[in-house]
Amino acid sequence: MITAKNIQRSLFLCGCTLFFVNLETHAQKAAAQQKDSVIQGQTIQITQIYQPEIRQPQKPALIPVLPPPDTSKPKFQYVVPQQTLSYTYHSIPIRPLALGKQESETTFQNYAKAGIGNLTSIYLDAGLGSIKGDHYQTAFHLSHLNQKGKLSNQQSGFTDFTGSGNYYASGHDFSAKLNVRNRRHRFYGYDDDTYQYGGSAIQQSLTDGSLTLGARNIEKNSLNIDYQPEIGFGLLGDNFSAKESRFTFNLPAQWHFGQMPSDSIPYSPYGKISLGAYGNLVRLDNAGKSTGNNLIKINPAVDVTIENARIHFGLSPAFGRNSKAWLLPDINVRAGLLNNHLTAFAGWKSDVAQNTYLDLSLINPFIDNIFDVQQSETDQAFAGFNSTAGKFVTFGATLSWRQWSNLPLFINDYAENPDGKRFQVIYSPRVQAFNIDAFIRYQPSEIIALSAQGSWYNFYKTTLDQAWGYPSLKMEGLIEVHPMKKLQAHAGFSLLNGIYALDNAGHSKALPGIFDVHAAAEYNIIPRFSVFLQANNILNNKYQRWNQYQVYGLNIIGGFRFKF
Repeated sequence: MITAKNIQRSLFLCGCTLFFVNLETHAQKAAAQQKDSVIQGQTIQITQIYQPEIRQPQKPALIPVLPPPDTSKPKFQYVVPQQTLSYTYHSIPIRPLALGKQESETTFQNYAKAGIGNLTSIYLDAGLGSIKGDHYQTAFHLSHLNQKGKLSNQQSGFTDFTGSGNYYASGHDFSAKLNVRNRRHRFYGYDDDTYQYGGSAIQQSLTDGSLTLGARNIEKNSLNIDYQPEIGFGLLGDNFSAKESRFTFNLPAQWHFGQMPSDSIPYSPYGKISLGAYGNLVRLDNAGKSTGNNLIKINPAVDVTIENARIHFGLSPAFGRNSKAWLLPDINVRAGLLNNHLTAFAGWKSDVAQNTYLDLSLINPFIDNIFDVQQSETDQAFAGFNSTAGKFVTFGATLSWRQWSNLPLFINDYAENPDGKRFQVIYSPRVQAFNIDAFIRYQPSEIIALSAQGSWYNFYKTTLDQAWGYPSLKMEGLIEVHPMKKLQAHAGFSLLNGIYALDNAGHSKALPGIFDVHAAAEYNIIPRFSVFLQANNILNNKYQRWNQYQVYGLNIIGGFRFKF
């Protein structure tokens, strides 16, 4: 009887028989090859006769039909240019995401603003930014303000012109910036009943010009290194024969390691290693004397991000005038807590201030141009936080310990000028203070926003009697409203207190506190034309920021803005 089991057994026996027969055949061939190691030549000849033939085409039958409906979903490709971050030791303006690529067009890129007001105020402000192409862009800005107060010889003026350009080629952004600035004022801080001066004797005019050239990579390279070298030239002069020239260079570079975590990349530490060189070579020529004021720094640093914490460690050797050298730490740690709703930070930072004629005149415009040049070291150890409360409130605070070596102070020079109209620059060998900075901002909507910030200094240790000229309390508040599309306005206040001065008898005195209220509004009549009104010192307070120099009273300026 034939069954399935018997069939399987028969097939198995046949397979085994064929296997052993094949194995024996291969063994015989292998033995034959071992006996005769010479391979006989063989020739294979293939003959083929090709007859070309042309096939007769058939006439197609054309039947008009509608194309089938397209039921596939379209796939859109969005190409977002790679964002290139610029790393530098100084703050730089924000650039568009796609430099040299297609840019969003703004309605009006040029404007001219003009106004007049009391105190013989003349105000001009204009900007031009429409000159640009696919590979370049330029910007020009001009501002001017001239005022005359009610006091004798109380006059001041300010004119500033800035032109900048960028050219994009070979993965780089080449930039140039020219700035020319003129500041005019009169030394009116004296008793005009006792002293009489001609206009040229008390007229001060400071003109400063600078040119900066730079380049930076806007595309990543094979070495993953970002760089942004800059060089600058500057010259400051006044109408009392003082000149200050400067040459500045900044050569920062950063190498990035690791990658930011994402869905496809597991978490790992990432960051950058920085190395840069900075120099500011300054020379002041005045009264037949030439004084060097140079500073060179090497800036190595490491930044590492580990989960929600970022660590920055830098240690910069610096070399100043008179062969003086410093080792300047720059260390800070930032950590995100409570699901990044709270950011805590702490650190220690040191730096060197050159105290150039330009720097000091921007702090106090009434200084004498003949002064002792010394460089100051600053130290700050700090800890603080930034946080949010709900969706609309952000706030933060910082507690610092500060120390200054050779801090420049400003006192009325009664020795050389008995009227005290000019300020002498002296240096306090050591000043120490505790400092609290705080801010808060509340913005429930685009219609209104409120903000305030303040800074308090407790100068608990000074080599001299006081830190003359420096306020111990500074506060500012601002409210911004945008009630309708065509109207925007803001109002705020400034508060300064704890300013000390030195009188003609050599005694320290506290100046009255400063409280200044200001406001401004602008209304668009048509898209191209708007009117504005701004007011400063609305309460018409007679305070003194610098001893013997009463500020302007109520100042109101109104005018128009034209956009094109």
